Amino acid sequence: EVRGDMNQAIKSFFSRCFVLASLLAGFTALAQEKSSSLLPAFGAEGRDFTAKAQGGKAIKGWLPTGWDDNSEWATLAANYSKLKEGPKDGVTAVRIELKELGDGQLQLTSYSGKRVFKKGVKYAVEGWLRGTADFRVGARQPGEPYEFFAEQDLSGGKEWKAFKFTFSFEADKEAFIMFVMPGQGTIDLAGVTVREEK
Repeated sequence: EVRGDMNQAIKSFFSRCFVLASLLAGFTALAQEKSSSLLPAFGAEGRDFTAKAQGGKAIKGWLPTGWDDNSEWATLAANYSKLKEGPKDGVTAVRIELKELGDGQLQLTSYSGKRVFKKGVKYAVEGWLRGTADFRVGARQPGEPYEFFAEQDLSGGKEWKAFKFTFSFEADKEAFIMFVMPGQGTIDLAGVTVREEK
């Protein structure tokens, strides 16, 4: 009888462990789902690239996978570089240097991920910024006349500074989340996420 009770106790113990493990897995999945960005991760995986801009200029460097420079139409020379350290551990940072500028502006965006934003839903673009160059973020229409539905100037400084840009629309809209640099200078950008706000 003692052996039977012991076997029963062991089975009960393992059953409780399984339930606990299942609950933990569920909470972990929920946490990951909640923290995931609607756009590709502004993460450590990426690629080197070179693109031709107008006037014989070049745009080159490194960007996280799923993120793209959208400035080939402009007359400018720019460089993107991955920094060794971000604002905190595990957060990837990119330095954007706009070295020469004639006509146009530097534009950084993602063509992947969520691009249709629902009526009445509040969205937040968050990340970190360092530097004093003019820089802004917005939700821009994908076709002509290429206007921003909503935008916000971002101000940085000598140290990393968190930023948050929120927006919502009165109707469903397709849009790109885009960062814009309208003048020469250097900005460090890190840990960009786009999420629905509950």
